[in-house]
Amino acid sequence: MNTFLFIIMLVLSLGASFCFLREIRRDMRNEKPSKREATITGLARGAAVFLFFIAVSAAVGLIYFGVYSDGFVLLGLAAAVSMLLCELNKRKSSPLFGTAAKAVFIAALLEVTVFNLQTYRMFFGNFHEMEFTAEQCACGDGVEYRPKEKDIVVKGNKSAIFTFDDINEPISDVYIDLYYEYNSSGAAVSIDAMDETQTTVYRQGIGKGTTVRDKWHSQYIPLELSGDVSSLKLTVSPLTGGIIYIDGLSFNSQIPIDVSWVRVLMIIGLTVFFYWIIKCSSAQKSVIKSEKPFRRAAVIITAAACVIAVIITNMKLNGIEWSFLLTQETGNQVSQELPEAFEKGSTHLLEGPTEDVLEFDNIYDKSYREANDINIKWDHVYYDGNYYSYYGIAPVILLFLPYHKITGYCFPDQGAVLIFSIIGIIGLTFVFMEFIRKLFPKTPLGLAVAGLVILQTASGIWYSIGRPLFYEVAMSAGFCFMTWAVYFMFSANIVGGGKISLPRTALSSLFFAIAVLSRPTLVLYCICAAGFMVFALPRTAGFRRTNDGKKKQCIFTASGVRYLVCAIAPMAVLGLAQMWYNYDRFGNPFEFGIQYSLTINDFTKAQFHPRLSLIALYNYLFNPPVFSASYPFVSTEFQFLDTNGFFYEDRISTLNSSGLFFLALPMFAYFIAGKALKRIPEKKKKFQAMAYVGIPCVIIPVVIIASVWESGYAVRYMVDFSWQSILGAYAIIFYIYSKVNDKTKRDFIRKFICFSVLWTLVVSGTQSVNQAFRYGTANMDHPNVAYETEQLYAFWK
Repeated sequence: MNTFLFIIMLVLSLGASFCFLREIRRDMRNEKPSKREATITGLARGAAVFLFFIAVSAAVGLIYFGVYSDGFVLLGLAAAVSMLLCELNKRKSSPLFGTAAKAVFIAALLEVTVFNLQTYRMFFGNFHEMEFTAEQCACGDGVEYRPKEKDIVVKGNKSAIFTFDDINEPISDVYIDLYYEYNSSGAAVSIDAMDETQTTVYRQGIGKGTTVRDKWHSQYIPLELSGDVSSLKLTVSPLTGGIIYIDGLSFNSQIPIDVSWVRVLMIIGLTVFFYWIIKCSSAQKSVIKSEKPFRRAAVIITAAACVIAVIITNMKLNGIEWSFLLTQETGNQVSQELPEAFEKGSTHLLEGPTEDVLEFDNIYDKSYREANDINIKWDHVYYDGNYYSYYGIAPVILLFLPYHKITGYCFPDQGAVLIFSIIGIIGLTFVFMEFIRKLFPKTPLGLAVAGLVILQTASGIWYSIGRPLFYEVAMSAGFCFMTWAVYFMFSANIVGGGKISLPRTALSSLFFAIAVLSRPTLVLYCICAAGFMVFALPRTAGFRRTNDGKKKQCIFTASGVRYLVCAIAPMAVLGLAQMWYNYDRFGNPFEFGIQYSLTINDFTKAQFHPRLSLIALYNYLFNPPVFSASYPFVSTEFQFLDTNGFFYEDRISTLNSSGLFFLALPMFAYFIAGKALKRIPEKKKKFQAMAYVGIPCVIIPVVIIASVWESGYAVRYMVDFSWQSILGAYAIIFYIYSKVNDKTKRDFIRKFICFSVLWTLVVSGTQSVNQAFRYGTANMDHPNVAYETEQLYAFWK
């Protein structure tokens, strides 16, 4: 009965959606419908309203349609959305409504058919459903049956093995009716079978699957066997040593429709977005003429990024309450040890080394000290009999210390990373908007909006959000202050034309300095910014009268001095404070202490080899993604370039990602930078372009990447250079677009950017999710996210 109702629902929904699509086309052409067409459209409206109520009832559980429930919800919503788009088009006609209606029609049709083919497999074979209670399965190996509860319990590292002989019928799937203990996340299932092609020996592991908590569809495991199955063996093992309870098993149960709402929304959203960029005149208007739409789009994109950051952080807590995290009396060197040391007026950590550390002859040699069972504080700096921390002090002074001082508790790393990341994400949007307004105001609105999507997705901050430990606090804090420093530098008119704003110059200088105090690696950007500020000094020059009464431009006037104070003083003051802090600890104002850290290698004796830097450059910039038809679908093989030496790569803790050129395809614009330079008419402007793009977007990122030869590869470091490099690539693309008059070439650039958005969302987005929610041999903590990722891509399963 449900199958018949579903077919009717499918016909009505798609028929109504098609009628609305026809009506949108008529309205676009200002054609009046015939009496017959008007009648059909009226019936379609009535059907859409009816189907919408059916969908809502199915969604809230008032009506149950069995395996087709998700399909009823989707088809009802599709008809209602199509009707809504039709009504909106009547109020304000736009081709976007027609495109959206087509996308809804196609997405709904694909989702309930092609993307859920397993549901219809029972229609094409002589399959009989077979059900087995827990009591009937209790004779299996390692099975612990509970008569009172009438279920089977499987605990810890044990497995339950169920053997079914003399079946002699075709089997299309296996359904495991189970539930989980509160701390259990899923179960691994392995199936051995004998079919007509092999009747005496099991085909080992012919079927595999993973059941996931709260993902009921995962309890169905489809099989592709030949003919009648004579015997089947099923092994069920809890993941990560959990506890599961099995109520029963069944064969040949129809697999339900499982709608991937993310996939549906992506198909609809990206179709409409790309059509708008390529075809709509509103997207072709320059940003300067579309200020309000640009601002609205930026707000939506930024808000979405911030919401996603909050969701990821909360999911990473694994059920731990924020109230618990905010009342911790112990922490790490950033959340506890540094605040306590600063409260006591000390630059070294209060807890000193043990006697065996003080007396050991080579404490920095990791294997040597481990062989002698020396008890050290991991990743702390040891120097001259004291422990120190090489992590930036700005997050400590601005957040951890005040919180500890006021509450007596240690502020959680997760909260710090989230706060700094969100502020930085907002700052990055401000940077991009000011970058467009200041330097490329004639850029089409569509390209600008697409550029912001790519920039936010591939900025590198997601690798910190995905693993919010104290290591990532420094990264996210540096990102936070660096974005706002660059924004104020743009808005102060230091780069580009316009009157220079002294308050914004001072804020830019201040935030650059704080960024360095958060993440010392960023000092190169700070030096670069100081150079740009000095380079802008002549624009603040005043005039003085010479002895003959003529006016002469003079740099060091009152206005020039005020500008220099605003530009240099904040950097100088905080820089001197950092230098004093370094000198007080290590006797050297330029020593941050990382070479004395007790960690993976003896940095005091590490020797530089160019190939070590090449490893970093290749993996951070040019390492291509690897696509596969199974989880994780998008990955990257780390490359050592056949180096015969030690290079540390932190893949176990942080995974690795594709190179930036393959995360954000606009990066390939650097290969045509020469053509862009040739189009700049004046030598002075060529020099400025080379300086403003070449130094902060190319040279400094390359130097930063090359410098990790000592500490090794960690994916979180990408935030130090990713968004800066992408901005430089945008400068090339937007400039070339502004100078190209050929329609074909402009269309190619727009289509390239559209493809880049899709590529970045798939490659960078998927790898960011996989990094945040690890699921593999080393980490089995997030099978639910892995399952959703699998459902998004592997629709054939």
